[in-house]
Amino acid sequence: MATAFSSLRARLFALLLLALFLLLAPLAWLSVREAQGAAAEDLRRALYTRLYLLKEEGVRDEEGLLLELFRLVQLFGGGVGFVVRGEEARFTQLAPWPLPPELFRALKEGRPYQGVWGGSLYVALPGEGFAFGVAVPLEGVSALGRRLFLLYATWGGGLLLLVFLLAALALSLALRPLRDLERTLKARAPGDLSPLPDPGLAELRPVVAALNALLARVGRLLAELAEKEEAARRFARHASHELRNPLAALKGYLEVLRRRPEPRALEGAWREAQRMEALLAGLLRLARLEATPLSPRPLDLRAFLEEKGLEVEGEGVALADPELLALAVENVLENARLHGGLPVRARLAQEGEGVWLWLTDSGPGFPEGLLPRVFEPFVHGGKGTGLGLALVAAVARAHGGKAVAENRQGAAVGLFLPLASLKVSPGAPFREGG
Repeated sequence: MATAFSSLRARLFALLLLALFLLLAPLAWLSVREAQGAAAEDLRRALYTRLYLLKEEGVRDEEGLLLELFRLVQLFGGGVGFVVRGEEARFTQLAPWPLPPELFRALKEGRPYQGVWGGSLYVALPGEGFAFGVAVPLEGVSALGRRLFLLYATWGGGLLLLVFLLAALALSLALRPLRDLERTLKARAPGDLSPLPDPGLAELRPVVAALNALLARVGRLLAELAEKEEAARRFARHASHELRNPLAALKGYLEVLRRRPEPRALEGAWREAQRMEALLAGLLRLARLEATPLSPRPLDLRAFLEEKGLEVEGEGVALADPELLALAVENVLENARLHGGLPVRARLAQEGEGVWLWLTDSGPGFPEGLLPRVFEPFVHGGKGTGLGLALVAAVARAHGGKAVAENRQGAAVGLFLPLASLKVSPGAPFREGG
């Protein structure tokens, strides 16, 4: 049963059939009741009218009256006629016929009697010295009900089946958009994330809109994953290249030292080992930064930067992790010492739902060829590891913000920090926009 009604179409057809049955069954029952009532009422009126006319004709002979009553009941399909004198009654047939007690009471009071008793309709009129009446079984009225029920069961059942088939066809046409949507989804290639077309059905539009929103989110996630995967490949290539250079130099110096003691070779080996150590430390710090959860709190950025010995212009409060933000500021200062010039100026500017923290050194600025790639790992101007500004961008992304680089009478690095916890997935891990 659960399997049969797991289909929306089967449920709608079942509901349609139930609705038609609930409509037809009470209608048939009420029609039969009304038909039986109307037939009994017509029979009562006809009998009463014939008896009244018989009374007006003034039949005095009891035998003649019984004969007329016999003819009357035969005309109405059978029954019995009777003449009542006091408590005694004579019938148009030999066998006695039961009479209702209320009939005798009404006739004694001089009132006509009409009523149903024992499955028969009784009609009697009082007369002079005696009363007379007829009793007609209501089998014909009951047979009318059976005939009507049979009519409903045959013609009505056929009509019900016809209406059901037409309605089922209409429902199938109404459910066509569901089948079209099913075919569209089945025919789609796995990588096709384009929006679904309008289904043409108001009830389906919210479902299609939700599916399109889901497809759009999946598309953005796949694009982000592809970009991150490409960034990871670039990172691995750059890391391999950056580590291979000092390693090759270190091997060369060690080869010289193996042959003979040479102070310059020893100094070079030590320098390359330090360079490798710095590279590995930067890589480890960058990996830890991507995996370390934030511990943000409302931070007065002006007071925070003044503690670092910087001259600050403007005010600003952001929800930030002090340790990570300190790491970013220190890397910008280190980059200024290596490639730019001191002092470094700090400026705070609120914009929308966040605060811009700008750090500008006193050097010549970023080389135009490196400016679009300064936040990529291992990009440097000949000195350092090339991981400092990559760490700055990673700190900005960890806060749900971004980092940008510009030339503003010196190399300027800007960090956008949200005013609230707006951590989002970055659009791109390493680029000019951080």
